[in-house]
Amino acid sequence: MMRTDKILILFSLMCSLFMISCEDEIDVDLDERPNQLVVDAFLTNDSSIQTVRLTTSAPYFLNEPTKGAQGATVKVIGPNISYTFSDQGDGNYNYDPSTNGPIDSTGFTYRLELVYEGNTYSASSLLNPVPTIDTIISVFEEEELGSEAGYYAQFFATDFAGRKDYYWIKAFKNGIDVRPDQPSSLILAEDGAFGGDGADGFVFILPLRAAITNDDEPFAAGDICKVELLSLNEDAFEFLDQVTIQANNGGLFSTPPANIKSNIKDASGNLQEEVLGVFSLSSISTFSTQIKP
Repeated sequence: MMRTDKILILFSLMCSLFMISCEDEIDVDLDERPNQLVVDAFLTNDSSIQTVRLTTSAPYFLNEPTKGAQGATVKVIGPNISYTFSDQGDGNYNYDPSTNGPIDSTGFTYRLELVYEGNTYSASSLLNPVPTIDTIISVFEEEELGSEAGYYAQFFATDFAGRKDYYWIKAFKNGIDVRPDQPSSLILAEDGAFGGDGADGFVFILPLRAAITNDDEPFAAGDICKVELLSLNEDAFEFLDQVTIQANNGGLFSTPPANIKSNIKDASGNLQEEVLGVFSLSSISTFSTQIKP
C-alpha cells in the first residue's frame, strides 16, 4: 500500500471519530397534558352504517394508535326524532339507518349530543343539498414528467347558483381512496372552484374535476372509478382546510403546529378547548364507472 493511501485512510478515520465525538444527544422535555377527547363525526344522509369515532389524544412522541373512548352516549337529534349511536366497544359508535331511516332532512339543522365521563357536549350541522354528478370521462395519456401513463378521469357536476356552497370531493379506484393517508391532498371546493369567487353556479373547474386521478397511479382499463361529492357547512369546510394546511406545514418557513378549531361546544353552548374534532352532516352524491379502453 502506498504511503499516500495510508495517509488518506488515517485522515478518514480521524474525521469519523471527530464527527462521532461532536454528536450530542438532546432530550426534549415536553409538558405533560391530560388526554383530550377527539370526535370524528363526519356523517352522510345515505343508507349506509353511520359512525361517530371517539378517541383520546396521546403524547406527541407516542408512536402507536390512539385509544378508542368507550362508555359515551352519542345521539343525533333530528326533526321529531332522535338517532342513537350504539357503542361498539372500540371507540366506534354506529347508527344503522335500516332501523329509523337515514338522516336526510335537507335544510334541517341537526344536533349532535355527546356525554362522556360525566361531561356533556354538543354541535350542530345544517344538512345542505348537493349537486348530482352528471358523468365521469377518462382519456389515456402517455407518460410525462411527473405523471405515469394511464387513464386520467374527470367528473362533471354543476354548483348550485345563487348561494354559497362548500364541498368535499372523494375519489376511489377499485374501492380504495386514490390518495390514502394523505390529508395534505384533500379535495375541497367553494362553489365550483377553490376560492369560490366567480364560480357560483358553474361547472366544477378543471383542476378540481381532474383531481380524482392520482398522477402516480392513474387508472387502467377495467378499473372502477368512483366519485363522491359531499356538501359541507362552512365550519366543517374550514376544519378540513386547516387539516390540509397543517399537513403541508413543513420546510424552512413552517409554523408551530396547533390544534384545529372545533365546532363542538360545552354544556353551556360555548366553544371550548378540551374536546377536539368536528361534527358534520353531508348530503352525498355518487357516480361510478368502469374505465374502458
